[in-house]
Amino acid sequence: MPRVEVFDRVQVLEKVKHLFWDKGFNGTSMQDLVDVTGLNRSSIYNSFGNKKALYELVLKQYQEEGKALFETALSQTENAFEGIGLVFDNMIQAILQDVEGKGCFNMNCTTELSRADISIRGFLTSRQEYTISIFKDLIDKGQEQGVINKDDSSNNYAYYLFSAFQGLRMTGMLTRDEQKLKKIVANTLKILN
Repeated sequence: MPRVEVFDRVQVLEKVKHLFWDKGFNGTSMQDLVDVTGLNRSSIYNSFGNKKALYELVLKQYQEEGKALFETALSQTENAFEGIGLVFDNMIQAILQDVEGKGCFNMNCTTELSRADISIRGFLTSRQEYTISIFKDLIDKGQEQGVINKDDSSNNYAYYLFSAFQGLRMTGMLTRDEQKLKKIVANTLKILN
């Protein structure tokens, strides 16, 4: 008969996510996971697998939360240029709420593990392609609407926006000045006019 989990899985994953976010994958030990979850090692292994499987699970959870940032912004306007602006504005709000300066869990993972672990690299590449495809679709729509210029291809603009988006998040780890962040975004978006 399979064992029944007697803990709140969502709560445990949230604690684990913040632990990995604070310490990174390599800096987190199994004892750290035991301490933060209150579970013993065998419960962690039986419920989630090994440390890497647990890390991948919380990374996927974080990325799903990140999709909401785009979906919220895009549901608020039909104008593609304004939608892109709202995505960046939502990122600025996320930066300002990150009072500890932890940065983006996904980007932290990229810098720590993308070269060291091929399966994590594939996972991160897939997420990057997803984000670029959203930007590309928005650029296509904006070019059709006449609110984004056709000086370059939607694909090239999408990569540019993705790089700017990542750069903004990285800059926000050390810069908390909302006006400076907004100016960065305004300058970024000028290329689309």
